[in-house]
Amino acid sequence: MPFDRHDRQSSRPAPALTGARPFFLVLAMLARGACAQTSAEVSLVSEYAMRGISLNPDPALQLRVDHDADGGWYTGAFASPIKLYGRGQGLLIVYGGRAAPLTSRLSWDAGIARTIYLRNHEVDYHEFYAGLTLDRVSARLSYSPAYFGAGRTVYLDVNTGVPLGERISLALHGGILHPFADYRRSGHDRADLRAALAYDTADWRLQAGWQTLMHPSDYERPRARALFASASLRF
Repeated sequence: MPFDRHDRQSSRPAPALTGARPFFLVLAMLARGACAQTSAEVSLVSEYAMRGISLNPDPALQLRVDHDADGGWYTGAFASPIKLYGRGQGLLIVYGGRAAPLTSRLSWDAGIARTIYLRNHEVDYHEFYAGLTLDRVSARLSYSPAYFGAGRTVYLDVNTGVPLGERISLALHGGILHPFADYRRSGHDRADLRAALAYDTADWRLQAGWQTLMHPSDYERPRARALFASASLRF
């Protein structure tokens, strides 16, 4: 899956998801695979942060659904309440792609994602991503032609997990966002770092950790809190 395991109720109904329609068609087409498998995850997070930026400073309940089809093809969707420009709304990310092994230890992953803000469609954006995974280390490069409705950016993130016991592990993340000259908030590259202790059972995953954002001064949205926690139920 291309996103990390990476808010308020609306006062009126959200507008139609016209920008997401092609992605839902892809979801429906790929869902016909004979060996398909669908899974879901419900999470309660202390704060919803993405790439070091706080999209919801309050606890939020989130939902992720993933569908794996034949040949390594997959689709999925992630939904969360957020706060943007001082008002609550919903966020929806839909994605699809393909993952396959190259060797017994190395695999690749590539796809496209659409991020949709239900009350501010002017900041919706696409991202095209590709990455490699070697054992427990993964790296992915994402390119957006109009990040947050503005100019071009690339984002590189690296993730790894270090086992500390039978059920406990250390999850590490590092990412850097590079804006090109046509991005209206261009300036310094922005790097985000995160480290968390994770406890896993058959159905639950509990996390608590620390995160930070570097060079955030030219960015209009607030940086995430240093400490965070989450609880996720998989089914």
